[in-house]
Amino acid sequence: MEAIEEWQKWYRKNRVVAEMDEPLVTKDSREKLHDTSNTTTTLDGSNNLLTDYCKAMSFQKAKEYFADTIAEFANELSGKELYKAFYSAAMDNMDCVEKEYNKAKQLIDMLRYKEDA
Repeated sequence: MEAIEEWQKWYRKNRVVAEMDEPLVTKDSREKLHDTSNTTTTLDGSNNLLTDYCKAMSFQKAKEYFADTIAEFANELSGKELYKAFYSAAMDNMDCVEKEYNKAKQLIDMLRYKEDA
């Protein structure tokens, strides 16, 4: 209990709070909060650290998945067969994406036609 009381005493003595009775403290705090003079644009994503980090994590995850797949089938398939399996999977993925695209395009075309009518 003493430790809590000591901490509370220290906190009351050392806290930094914008008090209403101190002139300009709260105004300065608000102005600094909304200061955008040092901001940078990240619309292209090239300077965005989060985007770079996500790309690096996605790359690492894909690399691990590929390594797991190779390790799982390395004793059962030759390199050429693994390549064919990867190529086949990529083609299947492309076909699926193409079908989704065609459905979306058909919907947009129908909506455009309805809009023009």
